[in-house]
Amino acid sequence: MTDDRRGSGEMLRRVGMGAGLAIGMGVGVALGVALDNMGAGIALGVGIGIAVMSAFLVAGSRMEREAAQRAAEERAAEERGSDLDGEDDAGPGSDADPGSDPDPGSDPDQPSA
Repeated sequence: MTDDRRGSGEMLRRVGMGAGLAIGMGVGVALGVALDNMGAGIALGVGIGIAVMSAFLVAGSRMEREAAQRAAEERAAEERGSDLDGEDDAGPGSDADPGSDPDPGSDPDQPSA
């Protein structure tokens, strides 16, 4: 079964395009009023909006690529039958009796008997 949910990278790209458009138009109108030349202000705003859109598109693509890489690593780890970190869940000394310390005098924070 395929997973049809959108990833965070795709959502960031979609939101980024709208945000770039809104920021570009807002900056353009503000610059147009400040410069007393609406055409030049909107032209500058469109350029700024395109830069913002590009930044969001690059960030979204990077997030999708990293998520795909993590998913591939997880699938490979499942196929090998091991954890990603490679550590044993039981920890060191799991063969010993849990109540006994192999070297009782090795902990300097404990008072001596």
